[in-house]
Amino acid sequence: MALLLLLAAGIAAALLREAFRLPLRMPGHHGIEWLAILVLARLTSARPVAGMVTGIGAALTTICVGSGHGQMALALTLLLQGCLADALLFRPRLRIVFFAWIPIAGALIHMTAPLLRNTWMSLVAGTLPFHSLVNGLAYPLATHALFGAAGATIGLLVFLSRKPGRH
Repeated sequence: MALLLLLAAGIAAALLREAFRLPLRMPGHHGIEWLAILVLARLTSARPVAGMVTGIGAALTTICVGSGHGQMALALTLLLQGCLADALLFRPRLRIVFFAWIPIAGALIHMTAPLLRNTWMSLVAGTLPFHSLVNGLAYPLATHALFGAAGATIGLLVFLSRKPGRH
């Protein structure tokens, strides 16, 4: 049952991505909802593969309902980010570590997105499409870091807002 809930979290994240096509013109803005759900799933579950299972749900949903070019690249990115969440996120005993590490980990996890997607697209298509990297690395990495940290912080705050004694 717990694995189904983690898959459902990934499915919900992918569906939110498709539903909210905001023309913000800022790379990485979907990191808010994705990292919030991913971090919440990872922190809530005692299973060591919670992030990967959430990533599988998001990746499969992206392939099934996604539109546009690069759906396989996005699916691979979501799956790898779920695996990174498993490697980087944990539940330490000291709460101060939550507020220091979780947003940093969220930023690092989400910063991989433009690099992974462009690498995948270049391997498959034989050309480097760039997309958000057309003007250099600094801006897309900074915005992905910002949105990833914000999403991870939201996921952490939702996790900590649960009833005391259930952490």
